Amino acid sequence: MIGAVAIGEKTTDGETIKNQMLLRRFEDLYDQVITIDTIRWRKHPWVLLQLLWKLLCNRTTPVVISASISSRWLLDFLYYVPLNKNVNYWVIGGALPQRIKAGIFKLRSLAKLNSVIVEGKKMAIELQEMGLNNVVHVPNFKPIEFTPTLKQHASGQIHFVFMSRIHPKKGIYEIVEACKELNLQGYEQRFDIDFYGAIESGFETEFHQLISACHNTQYKGFLNLTNNDGYETLAEYDTMLFPTYWDNEGFPGIVIDAYIAGLPIIASDWNLNAELIIENQTGFIIPPNDSHALAQKMKEMIDGNIDLYTMRCHCAENARHYDYRNVVTTELLQKLHIKQ
Repeated sequence: MIGAVAIGEKTTDGETIKNQMLLRRFEDLYDQVITIDTIRWRKHPWVLLQLLWKLLCNRTTPVVISASISSRWLLDFLYYVPLNKNVNYWVIGGALPQRIKAGIFKLRSLAKLNSVIVEGKKMAIELQEMGLNNVVHVPNFKPIEFTPTLKQHASGQIHFVFMSRIHPKKGIYEIVEACKELNLQGYEQRFDIDFYGAIESGFETEFHQLISACHNTQYKGFLNLTNNDGYETLAEYDTMLFPTYWDNEGFPGIVIDAYIAGLPIIASDWNLNAELIIENQTGFIIPPNDSHALAQKMKEMIDGNIDLYTMRCHCAENARHYDYRNVVTTELLQKLHIKQ
C-alpha cells in the first residue's frame, strides 16, 4: 500500500483518515502488508527510493496506491517503467475527471492500471465516457463501532451543526448569510448554529468576524469522533449543514458521520452529494452558492414542517452500509484481483 497514512498519528484530513482505515482493513485480511507511508514526502525524499526498491523487490505483489494529486508522478513513472502489472489506484476526492481534462493526470497512465477505484457512481460514469475501461465504484467508508441513541428533540428550537474544514468554499459565507436572513425574520431565538473543524490558514480572522455578526452562531473547535463521546455530542444536534462548493469534494466522510449520529443533512448539489443524500429521507439538496435556499430549508425545520425524527431514523439505518468492513470485503478484493 502506497499513500499518505500518517502511521501512529491522529489526523483530521479525509485522505489520511481514509488511508488509515484502508490499511487497517488490509491488515485484517492479509498475512502481510508492505506499507510505504508518503506523508510529508517532500521533507523526506528518501521515501521515494524506498518506494521504488519495494516495488522492484515485490513485482508480483498486488499494489494499491491510495492518494490524491501527488500520485500523478508515480502513475506516469509506472507507465514507462512497469515494475508491476497489478497496480490499483484508489482515488482520493472527486476531482480526477477535472484533473484529466486539465492535463494533470494522463489517461494513458490510468488506462494501464489494473483498476481505478472511485468513490462515486457519477465519477465512474464520467471516467468511462473518457475511455477508461478499468473503473470500479467503491463508496467511502468509516469504522462504525458505536451508534448513539436517537433522541426525540423537543420542538421550539433547532440546533444546526457544521463540521468540516472551515474553508470559504465549504459554504461558510452561505451559512452566515442564511443565519442573518432568518434572524431578520424574527427567528433568532428559535435556532442556533455551531461550527466544528480546523480553520483554513489565513481564514481565521475573517471567519471569526463573520460569525460574530450573528449572536446565535458559535465556533466550538474540533470534535473528536474517534471515541463514543464525540458521536454522542454530534447526536445532540438536529441537522447538519453542508453547503459546500469545494473543488476537490468527493465522497465526504462527514456524510457518514452525520448518518452515524442520526443527523439529516442540508447539502449543496455539488459533486457526489446528490448521490449520497436521499431527498426527504436522509436530507435535502439545495443549489450551491444559494444562501436563500439554505435559509428556506432551515426555516421549514424551525417551523416544524419536517418530520426530523423519522429522517434521523433513516440516517442511522443508512450508516451501516458504509462500515469499512461492509465495503472493503474479501469479495471486492477478489473481484479486483487484489486478493486470491
